[in-house]
Amino acid sequence: MLKRSLLVAAALLAVTLTPATAPAHPAGVRTADYDLGDTAFHVPGFHTSPVEDEPARLADLELVGRVHYPADLARRGKLPLVLIQHGLWYSCADRDAEAAWKSSYNALYGANPVTDPAEVERLELRLQDASVALSRWPCAPGTPALPNHRGYDYLGRALAERGFVVVSIGVSGVNAGELGQIADLARAEVGYEHLRMWRRLAEDGTGPLARSLGRLGFTGHVDLGSVGVVGHSRGGRGVMWQAAEANRARMPEGVAIRAAVPLAAVTYYAPDDDAPENLDYRVTDIPFGALAGSCDYATGGPQYFANARGRTSAQIALWEVQGANHNAYNTEWSPSSGQVMATDDAAEAWAGGPSTRPGRGRCAQVADDRPVRQLTEPEQRQVAVTYLSAFFAKHLKGDRRFDAVVDGTSSPLARLTPITVTTDPGR
Repeated sequence: MLKRSLLVAAALLAVTLTPATAPAHPAGVRTADYDLGDTAFHVPGFHTSPVEDEPARLADLELVGRVHYPADLARRGKLPLVLIQHGLWYSCADRDAEAAWKSSYNALYGANPVTDPAEVERLELRLQDASVALSRWPCAPGTPALPNHRGYDYLGRALAERGFVVVSIGVSGVNAGELGQIADLARAEVGYEHLRMWRRLAEDGTGPLARSLGRLGFTGHVDLGSVGVVGHSRGGRGVMWQAAEANRARMPEGVAIRAAVPLAAVTYYAPDDDAPENLDYRVTDIPFGALAGSCDYATGGPQYFANARGRTSAQIALWEVQGANHNAYNTEWSPSSGQVMATDDAAEAWAGGPSTRPGRGRCAQVADDRPVRQLTEPEQRQVAVTYLSAFFAKHLKGDRRFDAVVDGTSSPLARLTPITVTTDPGR
């Protein structure tokens, strides 16, 4: 009996320790970048945000990517590709605009807000001008772009260690354009364009990426028939739109999305459960895992799961993480980066302002306002690495060792924070 108990314990420990804490592949990971320009791409029908006295025009969109891949790529077969897309955030690292924004905001909405009508009007205009400077695309000459796509380097490295080619793409141009469902379409189209370029590079070493990446060994070693997509924040809306059956006809030839992760994804608009808008985000024949934080006031993870539950032929999962906020999944958006406009969203206006925060190191849950321990930035990223590594290992590589992590049978991070797992195994 003791021997059997020890064997069971060892098996459970093995599941708990992998894949997130498994040793990195001895060959290591390499990084590459490509940048085809800030105005390299346009989506028909997607325009710049309306500005007074300025006619709308087609929005300029960048084609930029950061790649993490196994250093021994040339000695491997074809590896799955994971495409990561960031969400709606500021696009320009303008320190002066940041200072103007923060001082104006604090004067208008801080502890002692100004009341003089003329001063209020002046500050509102100053706040608006600062917001425009921070959110424009392309950025003003001499102002660097915020590297929003670099915020997932930790995830790219972790997945590359486990045998994936990982591409994190920039969509700041989309963020500077129109909002609503047209922006989700634009996000999907940018993703499709990257996948088209990668297909050409992988098949015969040609296309727009050949100049930057052609000598790095990707040709013949990337499987565009086995693609995973990850979208953070509004990027989650974009990848679920991209993966939905209703929009499948737009998929580039030779490309197949096999798994999706809406990571702290923002909700989409649908007036009721039967609204046609649900179809544009309903994924029922591709596995997906939605990650949602209890202290994230923007997340829509439960909505995507509910939209597919009972209708799906593939396994889907909802991972609800106690104490997780919205921004920490992107290092560039997180306070420890020191980056322009980086913030802990759980400590800000969502909870009524910093003065209402429920104690140091704690956050108020969206569902019930109950204060819980807030995860640190590294802890929250550990959650993402653990669950996304397990999910893509299962659904892109067929590695069944991590099923227990994906479906909640095993809780490898139980000592860190409670994570509630809900699944639908599919029909």
